[in-house]
Amino acid sequence: MLLAIDTSGASSVAVVREDGGVVAALLDEDVRGHAEHIGPMLEAVLDEAGRPQIDAVAYGVGPGPFTGLRVGMAAARTAALVLGAVELPVLSHDAVALAAVRRGMAVPFVVVADAKRRERFATVYRRLDAAGLPVRDGEPTVGAEADLPALPHVVGVVDAGLIGAVAALRRTAGIAPEGPAARYLRSPDVTIATARKSVLG
Repeated sequence: MLLAIDTSGASSVAVVREDGGVVAALLDEDVRGHAEHIGPMLEAVLDEAGRPQIDAVAYGVGPGPFTGLRVGMAAARTAALVLGAVELPVLSHDAVALAAVRRGMAVPFVVVADAKRRERFATVYRRLDAAGLPVRDGEPTVGAEADLPALPHVVGVVDAGLIGAVAALRRTAGIAPEGPAARYLRSPDVTIATARKSVLG
């Protein structure tokens, strides 16, 4: 079984089977309460699933806002450490792309999400891999809506069940997981001040 977590937008957690089927899932649409909600949600979803043996923790690495994304990634890494499970990072847009394919949408298309400040995240998908999962054409980009690729647009909420499904199907097909680097919307607005050198002798 896999435990899956995503906080690139809302807080979402799920327990997923190796075949990608969802055993239990919870979604909290409060995009500002990740730190307060993620712990209780994890406990609740594991209880709902009957406290199964977890051997992998899948988690979304964005794109998403700095603070919310870090909460989910930290929770996932902590859970993996406590459970003795492997980490399986997943680009959050890959989950939205999988949902689109499952609805019958054909590639190519572009997954689009609000990046605030009148900008949009955009991730282009042009083909399917050996597991039948959409493969993106490069990294996500941020820009004005007028600059989006001239492809069908896909918009959707990132669901931890789909994060887990992507990770499980890739693992079964022998496809390497995503790298663990987070894709942030932009650098945090608050920065840590550097120490000033003393002017005294």
